[in-house]
Amino acid sequence: MSINLSVCLKMNSDLYNKTAKLPESLIKHLNDSFGSINADSSIEGFKRNKELRETGTATYQQIKRIKNWFDTYSGNKEDAPFILNGGDRMNNWCDTVLNHWRESVKGGKQIKSDTGMQNAFIDDHTKEGGSINPGDSHKDGFSKHDTSISESINRFKKIIDYGNTKR
Repeated sequence: MSINLSVCLKMNSDLYNKTAKLPESLIKHLNDSFGSINADSSIEGFKRNKELRETGTATYQQIKRIKNWFDTYSGNKEDAPFILNGGDRMNNWCDTVLNHWRESVKGGKQIKSDTGMQNAFIDDHTKEGGSINPGDSHKDGFSKHDTSISESINRFKKIIDYGNTKR
C-alpha cells in the first residue's frame, strides 16, 4: 500500500482548527477518571483532563496530540497518566473523530474529482506543470471553473436587459 504524503498533508491541513464537542458521557468519564486518581498537577494528563472537562471541546490539533500520546504510551493501563488521559475510551473516541473528519475531507475531494474538477487532491500552489506569467489574465467567479455556467449567466443577463429595455 502506497500513501501519497502530499495528499495526506493537504487533507489534514483542511482540518486545522476544526473543533469537536466531547460527548457528555466522555466528559463524565473524564470527570470520574479525575476523581479516581489522587493526583497533583505535575502528573501527565492532569492539565489535559481538566481543560477537556472545562471546555467540553477539543480541536483537531488537540485530538491529534492525544492520539499520538496513546500511540506512543508504553506504560500500564492502570497508571495515573493513562487514566487521566481518558484511557481506552478517549483513545477510541479520538480514532473515531479523526477517521470521520479525514474521510469527510477525502470524500468531498473525491466527489470534486469524480465530477471532473482537475487536481482536487493537490494544493493550488503545488500543481505540476502550471506556471502563471505576470501578463496572464486571471478569471474570477464562475468563469474560471465552468464556461457553461458563465454562458448561462450571460444569457440570463441579456434576457433581463432585453426585458428592461422593452418597458
